[in-house]
Amino acid sequence: MSDVVLAVHDLEAGYEPGVPIVRGASITVNKGEIVVVLGPNGAGKSSLIKAVAGLVPISRGTVLLDGRDITSAPAHTMVRLGLAFVPQTENVFALMSVEDNLKVACGILKPREIPARIGEMYAAFPDLERQRKTAAGNLSGGQRQMLAVARALIVRPKVLVLDEPSAGLSPKFVAMVFEMLSAIRRSGVTILLVEQNAKAALAIGDRAYVLVEGKDRHEGAAAELWNDPVVAELYLGQRPKSDGKAISSGKGSAA
Repeated sequence: MSDVVLAVHDLEAGYEPGVPIVRGASITVNKGEIVVVLGPNGAGKSSLIKAVAGLVPISRGTVLLDGRDITSAPAHTMVRLGLAFVPQTENVFALMSVEDNLKVACGILKPREIPARIGEMYAAFPDLERQRKTAAGNLSGGQRQMLAVARALIVRPKVLVLDEPSAGLSPKFVAMVFEMLSAIRRSGVTILLVEQNAKAALAIGDRAYVLVEGKDRHEGAAAELWNDPVVAELYLGQRPKSDGKAISSGKGSAA
């Protein structure tokens, strides 16, 4: 039996007909992996995972989850199918308490399961239990990200998909978020992650893809890609010297 839990084949997607942002991207995610999608600004990274999550119209290609075709599945059905998506912004209900945010996320669970699942989230994220009555909008950036991830995990998804989870966070909270993701992977959850903080993402990832102009241009083991001259050229806007070291080509930045 294949270990592939999420497969994206030759995907073309965009917000307007005839104007694709994702232009034939293909990626695979194996069970239990953290797979990172990197790329320069405007490469289509967020559009790719939003298309996978049913939030950006797909004009060509397929998305398979555990071998099931979910290409045309509406976004609101994805959680039931086993895919949970954590957007970069507006990922919690700011005026609701932490506990009410978790309860709202339990919609597909049986009522008798809900107290135990909320308890499991509090055990996994003790900061949330201490703030259970606090409005989500009053949490720190790192705590809000914890809550967003807990909301996604509470229904036991097969795949957790995250868009820029460290965006706008202080270095302290960035480290906390990536430690959290490592712990989630150790618990058996498969993760697909878009992230501009390449160094931190590659440090916890198993494999990575580099997206350029809407298409996967390079892939490899995460541990090897940070010093890969091809990644330097595609992602950092540098081209390799003849001795393997990179020099700037002025094509992009290391955002």
